[in-house]
Amino acid sequence: MDKSIMMQDIFVGFSEEKRLNKDIDLKEFVILTTFNQTLDIYSKLNDKKFSRSEPIPTLFDDEFFILLKPRLKMFKYGDIDVVKIEKEKSVLNVYYTEIKNEEYLLNKQKNPILILRLKGDVPSNVNLIPLNIKLK
Repeated sequence: MDKSIMMQDIFVGFSEEKRLNKDIDLKEFVILTTFNQTLDIYSKLNDKKFSRSEPIPTLFDDEFFILLKPRLKMFKYGDIDVVKIEKEKSVLNVYYTEIKNEEYLLNKQKNPILILRLKGDVPSNVNLIPLNIKLK
């Protein structure tokens, strides 16, 4: 098999849909493939302090959302930055770095949540891989 063709399918394009902080009981990642799943998550993320919430995003053909909520190890009031996403068989490897966030520190906000929009086949699993953390 031509290696250059194999390499093309490794990197997965993504765009950021929403970024927030919320202390909510969720897994480290949640895959959303339907509007009802998205509606359910957005209702849990809705801030009761504001009477009007933002519109719920819709998925188009061949798209899905991944909600990421990693446990931070470096910064109590930090955030995450997704560096790249690679597909290995039916598993997505999400490489991220923990970043210092002065606004979160000032407001004592933790528990960053990031929702990404991706195209392609829905993965069977997601691995969150921190790049700037020494694993013991």
